[in-house]
Amino acid sequence: MHDFSDVIGQDAVKEHLLRAVESDRVSHAYLLIGENGMGKEEIADAFAKMLLCEKNPLHPCGVCHACVQVDAGTHPDAVHVTHEKPNSIGVDEVRDQLAAEIMIRPFSGKRRIFIVPDAEKMTQQAQNALLKTIEEPPDYAVILLLTESEEALLETVRSRCVKLKFRPVPKEVLTRALMERFGVSRGEAVLAAEFARGVAGRAKEMVLSVEFRQRCEETLSLLFSLPEEGAEKIPGDISKIEEWYPDLMDFLDFVRMYFRDLLLLKSDPRSKNVIFAGNEERLIQASRDLSPERAGKALEETERTVDRLRANVNADLSLALLLEAVRMSRTKG
Repeated sequence: MHDFSDVIGQDAVKEHLLRAVESDRVSHAYLLIGENGMGKEEIADAFAKMLLCEKNPLHPCGVCHACVQVDAGTHPDAVHVTHEKPNSIGVDEVRDQLAAEIMIRPFSGKRRIFIVPDAEKMTQQAQNALLKTIEEPPDYAVILLLTESEEALLETVRSRCVKLKFRPVPKEVLTRALMERFGVSRGEAVLAAEFARGVAGRAKEMVLSVEFRQRCEETLSLLFSLPEEGAEKIPGDISKIEEWYPDLMDFLDFVRMYFRDLLLLKSDPRSKNVIFAGNEERLIQASRDLSPERAGKALEETERTVDRLRANVNADLSLALLLEAVRMSRTKG
């Protein structure tokens, strides 16, 4: 099924498209902007189904021939532009699959919808070929360009599209949706929502991943054990962290959340608002040993580590400084 309700959040985008259909003022070209995992393709497919449903465009029935075909990806009037090269959409692909195809009138219904995922990968030639089509599109055509980077598209292309920006989903909204849809505990949902930074698709992958939960447990154990270890153990810990976190910014998020829980429990050991639910006993014990002043310094070091990594400072050195600050944030024992 492809339906707006399948996408967590993005209410402003949904409302805009619903109003366009309801008022019969659908634009000929839309630019859907947002990180992968925010629901751009799901929204595009759902919008196509609204425009093609044979019974109720505002609430597609899901059972008519058109809806079934859209769900199966076989509707002749819902065209997905594909490309062979993983990082490039060439001019021939745009000409063959869009510019030429768009001149063919709808096979059924009133519209033909052209969806271009990864639109930022279009070469300049491909974008120029697209521009000619967008400037004078047939009245039945709707083009949906899906992109992570608006700036990667020519201004002449962008200016001819209605821009719809996908926003990070608020953590509480995302947490509640994960619990309701996937039956996970609040603790698991909170943790995934925190790590996903508002990207619902990423959060979904996390709550369904055994590896994600295992990685969280391993990382927590590493942080808990640092004060009992000597500084000579830090190089081995760095190797583990770099293996577990291809994107080290995820590890830095983890460190922030770790100290957030420790500081919370130090002030209120009975708090139920911990992120790492299920680890309360270990967290409370660690919070007793915590020096708030040194914890503040460790968090400052976390932010310095972000700056160092962005400036391409040696990752091992950056992590070594951070782990030493984490190690010193608690008294040993």
